[in-house]
Amino acid sequence: MEIKFTKTRPKAEVLIRFVKESEKGIKGRTMKVPVRSGVPKGIALRWAAAEAYRNVKAIGIRSIYVKKPPHMEPFKWYLQMYEGFKLAAYRYDRFHTKKEEDELVVYWQGEYNDLVKKADILVEATNFTRDIVNTPANVATPEYLKDVAETLAKENGYEVRVFGRPELERMGMNAFLAVAAGSQKEPYLVHLIYRPSGKVRRRIVLVGKALTFDSGGLSLKSAQGMMTMKIDKAGAAAVLGVFHALKRLKIDYEVHGIFAATENMPDANAIHPGDIVKSYSGKTIEILNTDAEGRLTLADALAYAAEQEPDYLIDLATLTGSAVVALGEFTAALFTTDNSLGHAIMKSGNISGERFWHMPLEDPFLREKMRSYAADVKNIAGDRWGGAIFAAQFLREFLPERIRWAHLDIAGPVFNMKEWAYNPVGATGFGVRTLLHLLMRTRSKS
Repeated sequence: MEIKFTKTRPKAEVLIRFVKESEKGIKGRTMKVPVRSGVPKGIALRWAAAEAYRNVKAIGIRSIYVKKPPHMEPFKWYLQMYEGFKLAAYRYDRFHTKKEEDELVVYWQGEYNDLVKKADILVEATNFTRDIVNTPANVATPEYLKDVAETLAKENGYEVRVFGRPELERMGMNAFLAVAAGSQKEPYLVHLIYRPSGKVRRRIVLVGKALTFDSGGLSLKSAQGMMTMKIDKAGAAAVLGVFHALKRLKIDYEVHGIFAATENMPDANAIHPGDIVKSYSGKTIEILNTDAEGRLTLADALAYAAEQEPDYLIDLATLTGSAVVALGEFTAALFTTDNSLGHAIMKSGNISGERFWHMPLEDPFLREKMRSYAADVKNIAGDRWGGAIFAAQFLREFLPERIRWAHLDIAGPVFNMKEWAYNPVGATGFGVRTLLHLLMRTRSKS
């Protein structure tokens, strides 16, 4: 799809007008696209743009003209409408022998200004993440994620540090290595660093869960439960998406991106339920369920991330089904030790159209369930209740008290089984635009 900007109305097949939900229908060469009521503002305009795209594609129209309503402020219009069109046009066709041609030309009233350039960078970063998440596990191995990070570093001048199995063993990353024990694929801890050209105001560290495939290990998932487990790398993919955009957005914070990449497989060498390991932080963990593996890899990755002395530490993880049960498949769970950081993430999510719900982190009754008679902590509570909160509290055990930290459980909104709003079937790229808006907003207020 091509988007062109013009100050005069061009010859286009259809004029698109965005109207209230009660106004519908097509009249002559004008198509009225309703903006849904009762939908959060950050989503409604993007959704309307996506529906306009799908409608004109369905009836074979190849050129449209979109006119900005006079009452609409430029920020919302250019950012949200542009993103809606471009995000809806995404297709993952890497393995299709016949590619779909998208010949739609969208003429836009106005000029190609900084807002549109910024929106374009945000969409490209989101689609970059979607591609990674959609790539199947036979291609997107831990080494594949490492290679993506190294390519980003080479192209943008980032620093990158890669730790393989020998280094991980010497470092004592035994919780991470316990998960990797059942896989024939080599595990990697990857650390990307973006340093701005000017004065560094803050250091922000992002950590992403990077399970390239999760079978559950010896605590084996069902066949249906494994069908979409290529998505278990979505947290790391979002971190990589952020790094896809950092240099072009000229973010003036130092940003670190860290992920511990492996598979979780039921090999003869795999960890057993009941095994005990000593984590990178020094705490011991009784592993009662090998399908609660993401929190083990993150325990070591977060402890390593805390050593980078961040002003803010944020992790993204497809961590629990409990978060999806609690909030549905369109909203991520947010846990934090710092309410100002949580508020900033929520506000950035409102701007990006990505939904978060602030969940309680400290629960002394759930913390009691973490106690193990044989080790410092155990990795599951042993029952179904409060699973997302328990997992967040488990991660908190491996961080110093002083750390200003937010944990984003993104298990629900990272993947669509059917088309929804401006997201086609498959990966949504959730989290990328929220983090980038957070970095841009925080920067402007420093």
